[in-house]
Amino acid sequence: MAELREGVRLVRNVRDQGFTALTNVGLNGQLDEGLVCPLINRELSGSDDLAVGMGKILPGQHHLKHHHPDASEFYVFLAGTPLVHIDGEDVRVDSGTAIYIPKNVVHGITNDTDTVVELVFGMSMPEGWGFVFDE
Repeated sequence: MAELREGVRLVRNVRDQGFTALTNVGLNGQLDEGLVCPLINRELSGSDDLAVGMGKILPGQHHLKHHHPDASEFYVFLAGTPLVHIDGEDVRVDSGTAIYIPKNVVHGITNDTDTVVELVFGMSMPEGWGFVFDE
């Protein structure tokens, strides 16, 4: 492999790292559902402005509606046809769909199908960013 410029790091490979379950609890005690594999963030790569990872939402799982007061986010769907909840609307998406979510916009994902949803997600990471549940 070629020598990388200072500050540039190859951090993680999702095939090597695997996925872990979300462990967040919503406003009414319900569990946030889905699997994530962080790939780029402060802890892993020293990035002070960006986080990127891969996610899976298994059949029947629901990633709770939430918003980020200080951070924008994006989703790129690689597989599956989930229902995305965004800004009061429910939208069915399929692979190849990309969604930009500005800060303060409520969003979540429901996999009401019998296939696994796979996605890449990323968000801006200002100091002190937040994750606020809306359900």
